[in-house]
Amino acid sequence: MPPRSQANYRGAVLRRSVSAFFVLGVSLMTALPVSAASDPCGASNTAAACLASLPTETQIAAAISSAHGLTNLPTTSPSLAYLASTSTGPRSFFMPAGRCNQVAQMADAPPPSIKDCTFGKANAAPGRTIFLTGDSRAVMWTTTVARLATVNQMRLVVMAKPGCVSQTGSLTYMNVPGRPGPWTACDKFRSAVMSAVSSLQPALIVVASNPTASLADGRRTSTQPQLGHDNTLSYLTQLRNRAPNAGLAALVSFPLVTGISGSANPVACLSAHRAQVSACDVRPRAGSGDDAVGTATSLAASEAGFTTVSQRAWLCDTTCPAVINGMIPYDREGMHINNTYSATLMGVLWRKLAAVPHSPLSI
Repeated sequence: MPPRSQANYRGAVLRRSVSAFFVLGVSLMTALPVSAASDPCGASNTAAACLASLPTETQIAAAISSAHGLTNLPTTSPSLAYLASTSTGPRSFFMPAGRCNQVAQMADAPPPSIKDCTFGKANAAPGRTIFLTGDSRAVMWTTTVARLATVNQMRLVVMAKPGCVSQTGSLTYMNVPGRPGPWTACDKFRSAVMSAVSSLQPALIVVASNPTASLADGRRTSTQPQLGHDNTLSYLTQLRNRAPNAGLAALVSFPLVTGISGSANPVACLSAHRAQVSACDVRPRAGSGDDAVGTATSLAASEAGFTTVSQRAWLCDTTCPAVINGMIPYDREGMHINNTYSATLMGVLWRKLAAVPHSPLSI
């Protein structure tokens, strides 16, 4: 795709995401659709006006609380059919398409260029640059953080590789069964991340990553939390040292879920329980960041100087509803939130990142 066409495509994707955001996100308060012309986060409005229009953490918590006990499945966004489809469901959390598309970064693909993975104000100065990195957990936040950067006249650079967690050590290739040994492409990707941070000197670094990893020698952080801690501490310390003046944030405690009533995930559960939606309320499962390795890696992030931002309360209270305010928050597998729900959390994330020491964001 030519660069100009690619840029236009990105803009179109972001505008569509924003339109869905205002119809759904504001519905936490009014349930009324908002036209593109009255978009509070449009180019004609200030960042302050945009932020004031977005749901707060208190409102998100109230929506989660009221979601318990739901019986019949309402009309949702994304639709259950979209999420359940093997063709569209897996794409529900992807970043805007183009040469930075994370699908191309699976397997042994070389790291993408900074130019291809720049969103928002492309010519913003280093002091107005956000750097988002990690595995697919970073991918799932890209569209929303790109919108956040655009509203604040900032540049977002994304370097995310699904399956390549933010820890040191060679990882077993986890995406192709029967392919043991070090995943050298992941090692090369992490080296490229370090080089990019050194070059960019971003004002804010945001890391989002699964806490569990399989090492090439057969060890797993899920059974050896100290290993996860040490590898995370080493990697994040290196990252911090590459940009010593940057604000540092780590998004942690993402609640992986599995469905109940014999279902593998919330989407599968909802398909089987359309008249008993509350049966699909779930508890975070092991490996979700609330277990030992999640605690260990969160501690490591703090020790490396990162402000840790827990994502758990954005999806759960005592349990995690499968439908929140007319939205199914997860992707097809229940491993990520989809773009529709992440857009609803833009204001919550904005406020958290603005509170990070040295952050260029303000509220």
